[in-house]
Amino acid sequence: SRLRVRCRLAQLPRRFLPRAMSAQPQTSAVRGCSDTGHDALGALASSPNALRGSLEQQLRELVEGTGSLTHVVALGEGDTIVGLPAPDLPPCLVLPGSFNPIHKGHERMATEAAQVMGHNPKETLFEICAVNADKGAIDSAELQRRIKGIVDRGHRALITRATLFVEKAKLCSGSDFAVGYDTYRRIINPKYYAPPGQSPEVASEIEQSGWVETAMRELIDQRIRVAVAGRLDNGHFRSLEFEDMMQLPKDCSNLFVPIPGFRMDISSTDLRRLGESSTDPDGEHVDLPPET
Repeated sequence: SRLRVRCRLAQLPRRFLPRAMSAQPQTSAVRGCSDTGHDALGALASSPNALRGSLEQQLRELVEGTGSLTHVVALGEGDTIVGLPAPDLPPCLVLPGSFNPIHKGHERMATEAAQVMGHNPKETLFEICAVNADKGAIDSAELQRRIKGIVDRGHRALITRATLFVEKAKLCSGSDFAVGYDTYRRIINPKYYAPPGQSPEVASEIEQSGWVETAMRELIDQRIRVAVAGRLDNGHFRSLEFEDMMQLPKDCSNLFVPIPGFRMDISSTDLRRLGESSTDPDGEHVDLPPET
């Protein structure tokens, strides 16, 4: 039998401490696979009449926030990277991350989450937020480098200014998301939903619980679900498969879905560390070793 590990959700109200999660058939998560459906973004990228422009200019506008541009989709068309400014986003799987760099762990997570949620993995959007909630805006040249890494591996990039998960859900209404267990913990953390002028440190447990429940219902209203992959978190492997899950109101109980059997202990941070030590005397970057 599996060892049941109890997760300690630091600084969360007692009402949001774990509750045992009953096993549910994974087929209940599937909306209906779109493998044979129309690829709207692919068709738009290949259309000669599609609205497009300089990817560099689009990214600069997103980073600076000077215009009305909310998002950009970048995908490969032949040997070029096509930037589509603010296209309608069809229902698909969205995988948020920094992708600095993208690696096999991201790709496997996207593939398995798409299978669980019933989406075509080829249409997955790898979402990068141009404005980091903790570190500020990402330089447009750096964004282009990360986008190229995604597209060069045959994937599609979605670049947004949506720093909060609720904002991502509104932008990608009707889609599903894939996140790691560490991100799941942030999604349910009350500090991200404190109303203006209120501090989580002085708010009551009931107030904090209300903030989170309101936010989770906003996600439900946007018709999204969240596939959660097991991940090392503070040195311990955590997964919704055998962890207790936060207590949610009944109408939000199907919001989070585990990705069964997923474990791949690889991170962009570790790969960057390898890269930092892999330079020649002139400071030129040397290719990273093959991922395992």
